[in-house]
Amino acid sequence: MGAADAHPFEERAASKSWAGSNEYFLHALPASEQKKYIETLAGWGVKVLRLWVTDISSGCLKGSTSVKSIPPLESTIGTYDTTVLKALDSTLSLLHANKIKAILSPHNANTLGGSAGCDAYCNKFGASDSFYASGDGKKAYDARIKTILNFKSPAFGKAWKELDDVILAVDLQNEPMISSVGKLQANDPDDWLCGRAKSMRKVLGKSGVRVATGGIGGSHYVDHEFNLLDKALKCDAIDVMSVHGYMGKAQDWEYYMAGDKSVIAQAKKAGKLAMVEEWGVAADSQDNFDKQVKVFNDAGEPWLYWQVVPGKDQTESGAPQNCGYDGFEIGLNSKKGNFKAAVAAANKAKAAQDWTGA
Repeated sequence: MGAADAHPFEERAASKSWAGSNEYFLHALPASEQKKYIETLAGWGVKVLRLWVTDISSGCLKGSTSVKSIPPLESTIGTYDTTVLKALDSTLSLLHANKIKAILSPHNANTLGGSAGCDAYCNKFGASDSFYASGDGKKAYDARIKTILNFKSPAFGKAWKELDDVILAVDLQNEPMISSVGKLQANDPDDWLCGRAKSMRKVLGKSGVRVATGGIGGSHYVDHEFNLLDKALKCDAIDVMSVHGYMGKAQDWEYYMAGDKSVIAQAKKAGKLAMVEEWGVAADSQDNFDKQVKVFNDAGEPWLYWQVVPGKDQTESGAPQNCGYDGFEIGLNSKKGNFKAAVAAANKAKAAQDWTGA
């Protein structure tokens, strides 16, 4: 698709919502396993998968027992090992062949001394608060984004930033400022969010690839409503407000879909698109998968589950032990929730905002 088509998505399958999954280690699986997984989800009507520019350790992960080692893009800031980009490019090719689009998450905020350890950015610029406040940190991060977007695809023969028929959106980061609540309460005083969005938009140029927030502050709760931070809502360079939430109750989601705190209404008023980019159901959730997902489909709000895994989830007989489970997985053949039916319902739902993209 040409760069002149700035935003081609509204013209395709208008008034239909969509659904899919996060799969942050898909690029580390053998090609045959990726192909089987992607073809299965495509057959069920999945239109979008969210992939991560992240390193992966080999072994067993979330039910997959043949995960390959993938090194980080940056072990040293400013020195890029493109192994992860090449691996993701192969995955993008498989997705495109099956008419599934990708959302890319370029960095995980939880690696800034959070739940995912301390990565190269954490080591160089300090933990979360220091990183977001650092001018040099911003320049280094913008350079990372530029490297990712300008990566020339071996599969498609052009830069990723030009692949708006393959890539639906790129997040600013996964859950920016999740460990910097004070900065969120102060409405991003360092202008990290909009600054990075403007930098990304400059690199993208006229591309139809969207700029998405990636779930500001992490999970959305009744007392934690940073996903729709005011400064982000007012940033012209941001296209999509990505909501993350693990609330466990359908009633709470109803409040954010159609109640006083409607994600859809707030985003639309600000001229933004919205989506539920991450949500999950645990064993102790008050309402199960089917009850929660019905809220999104009834609202016509697109959603990506965290996460539908290629292997067995921890509730299934014969699931491998000590395999990096977090409790929110759903295996392809799991009875934890009817993912296939939920996707079908999403594809039939009238979208709250038309940006199907697939």
